[in-house]
Amino acid sequence: MDPQAFKLKFKYDTALMNLLDAEIADALEEADLVVKSLEFGDLKERAVGLYAAHILKVALKSKSGNSFSDASSMTIAGQSVSFSRSGTDAFYNQSIYGQRYLALKNSIPIGNDGTNLNRLGVGAFVV
Repeated sequence: MDPQAFKLKFKYDTALMNLLDAEIADALEEADLVVKSLEFGDLKERAVGLYAAHILKVALKSKSGNSFSDASSMTIAGQSVSFSRSGTDAFYNQSIYGQRYLALKNSIPIGNDGTNLNRLGVGAFVV
């Protein structure tokens, strides 16, 4: 995927559309190193796009000084409930694209050797 294809895929996100091609290319390069063909099969390009969009959105929020995180505890009517997530889940939950990437990743059956068990290369849930 190149920056023009990326912008076409995410054309409704003006923040991503306004980024320089060099910034998008850098994110796509990083995503291509992280996302493995053995794991995603035919869905690798989609996963690369979602991962790149996620890291770009997180970078944009960080630049603006916004802090964001999921609630880890809540008290209602005197009752308190708390939970924790893995660091990986917390990272991906910082943007809708990270959540979609994680959903895509979790929908693909992976064998003990780290390869995609689904010989068709299509996950159970395509987002």
